Amino acid sequence: MKAHVGLRGVGHAVGSAVLDNAEVASSLGLGPGWLTDRTGIVERRVAGPGEDVLGFAGAAIRNACQDGALSLTEIGQETVLMHTQVGPVSVAPPAAQLLAGRLGCAELRVVGIDGMCAEPIAALELALLMLQARRCRRVILSTAADFLSLIDPRDPDTVGLFGAGAGTIILESEAEGDPNLLVHSLYWETHPQHAGLGEALVLGTTQRDTHASLDVSYYTMDGQRLAKVAIRTLPQVLKPVLDEAGWTLEDVDLVLAHQPNTKMLEIGIRALGLDADIVPMPVRWLGNLGPASLLVNLSLARAEGRLPTGTKVLLIAFGLGFSCGAAAVEL
Repeated sequence: MKAHVGLRGVGHAVGSAVLDNAEVASSLGLGPGWLTDRTGIVERRVAGPGEDVLGFAGAAIRNACQDGALSLTEIGQETVLMHTQVGPVSVAPPAAQLLAGRLGCAELRVVGIDGMCAEPIAALELALLMLQARRCRRVILSTAADFLSLIDPRDPDTVGLFGAGAGTIILESEAEGDPNLLVHSLYWETHPQHAGLGEALVLGTTQRDTHASLDVSYYTMDGQRLAKVAIRTLPQVLKPVLDEAGWTLEDVDLVLAHQPNTKMLEIGIRALGLDADIVPMPVRWLGNLGPASLLVNLSLARAEGRLPTGTKVLLIAFGLGFSCGAAAVEL
């Protein structure tokens, strides 16, 4: 698909607390160098006192509004909030509606998108289609994650991988103002036969006098198999995106990818033949932010001045499901 829209604002927020490798590795009786050697992650940002996943999402949206000189009081039914979240908050109402309430946007229309790390690409396509069809004038694309409470501190396959944070972009229809974002192509696909490579399942419900308790398993992941599936799938996803855009990898100025861990990114860079200098790796200091990592990466690149006018960017996301997607965009 091709679309010309306005990128009104970008923003992100991460946990205020820093969890370093020494503290994480101590739960396994290992030295801090073990985590760095295995994942490339040095530390991760996690929720501090009084912080939660909806708070990160709200802060990222406010930062994006500030970036785009947009007041939350201006937002009404012309705007759609699309929110993807990993992290337990509420069974009902949906987290997206709670987020709108925290923002104080009474007339904002809300869509909750269930998903993991690759869903921002599918959400981006849905946002572009709604803007092109004039079903709305503005889309706030919000992603957030904080599921450290579901990580077993004794599990070497998951401990130390994840952080907490949120990322947001605000898109507007071409008629609203400056159409400064050209989406040349976008493609995503899902392979549900690999769903078992990572899961946190509801094991049961216990009814009590005043409430019900959910029993949820710790999050488990077969990281090595997941990496192999990703490396095998990414080329078949990137080819139609690059072909439709009329690009080769040599034309790409910046690759903004989901951030699973540094080691997996390095393997992917070699397998795809990418220049490592154009692939930022904030995961080294933030941890894996799940569905938020792609938009946090975009926001950081903007803040660091890596997105001047005319920059050709390849967005790549992949994760549990198994889902994988990419988009070729030009700013």
